[in-house]
Amino acid sequence: MFHELNKTQRKLLLSFFLFALASPMIVVYSNTFLWRQSQDPIILAIFNIGNYVGIAIGFLINAFLLRKFQSGQLYALGCLLQGIVPLCLVTLGAQANTYVLPLGILLGIAQGFFWGNRNTLTSKGTEGPQRYQFISLETASGILAGIVSPLLIGWFIAHSQSLSSYTVTQAYQISSVLGLILLIISGLLALPLVTEPFVTKKFFLASVSPFWKKQRFIELINGIYSGIESVLPLLIILLFLGQEEAVGSIKALTSVLSAWVIYVIGKRVKHKHHTVLVGLWMVFTFIGSVLFTFWYSATAALLFFILSGLVGSLRWSSFAAVMYETIDHEIKRDGSHRFLYLLDRELFLNLGRILGLGVFIVLYLIDSQLLIRYGLILIIFIQIPNLFLLNHMTKRLAHTAKTIENA
Repeated sequence: MFHELNKTQRKLLLSFFLFALASPMIVVYSNTFLWRQSQDPIILAIFNIGNYVGIAIGFLINAFLLRKFQSGQLYALGCLLQGIVPLCLVTLGAQANTYVLPLGILLGIAQGFFWGNRNTLTSKGTEGPQRYQFISLETASGILAGIVSPLLIGWFIAHSQSLSSYTVTQAYQISSVLGLILLIISGLLALPLVTEPFVTKKFFLASVSPFWKKQRFIELINGIYSGIESVLPLLIILLFLGQEEAVGSIKALTSVLSAWVIYVIGKRVKHKHHTVLVGLWMVFTFIGSVLFTFWYSATAALLFFILSGLVGSLRWSSFAAVMYETIDHEIKRDGSHRFLYLLDRELFLNLGRILGLGVFIVLYLIDSQLLIRYGLILIIFIQIPNLFLLNHMTKRLAHTAKTIENA
């Protein structure tokens, strides 16, 4: 499929692959580093709340900067800043817990620059029938990076304790520097890429169609799921399976499974299949959640990650494809810049993430064991409305723009 893509799409894929190699150090191992310092899930939740607040702020700042700079340039800036913040985190050491909220916000702002422009470049660069092929290759390459990078970094950090040549803190610092280098190269690849000029004076959508309101609700629910997911599965790994080496191994294992699935079905997926794929993800993940709830052991935790990892790529690729298709239809309807829709989407997504982490903190304070045991089932039930919304939207997107306006 790669040779069928144009030059811009191939350049984007390479940039995204290098980012995926560096990304474990940005969030995952930032969380494990904080866990080493505090052993407190609330600290992780606060860090991630700051992160999601920062993403929304970063998107808004990015809207102002797009008047003077191209998306490729701001994407490169986001790459650079995402590499600097984790390096500051591990340099602070034990003091990092004191600054966990501002560090999370700063990282989120950097991610706002990155994702705002990555989504804009992807939305513009993948218009047409090759979109799902691009998304499939993007997912598969990201999964490949997700096999190699977490595994190497996790074992490198974990085995620092058994070697005398470097400490755990030094291992984190070395990994952060390597991640920064990869992010710089990733940014340079996208630096010359451009999209439509952003000359609008408004940063929020004044009025939206009923169809886009449904997309907002999808993002809100996905955000609630994503917020809880950013902490709870990681907490289960740390409590049942080990520390950095377990995190890296589990992520590598699930990446292998996801890569195989997305490779097998990527070329066969059509627009009408998105609801089925998300439904398949829900079934497999629910089975894994039930097994963990009843057995509540390291073996059950491993089974959950195997089952959810096997179909994890189906959820993201389907929701992403429908989101980009919806934006294409909406900008044809009202002529708005695509970034306004991406910004609006991000605000609702991160609002959901913050709500999800708020729910996590409240439930953890009420009964931590109950949350850890039953939380995985809870977040699957949260996704049920999205299955019906996705089915509705895929059917409407197959019709004309006029039909969508009245959806």
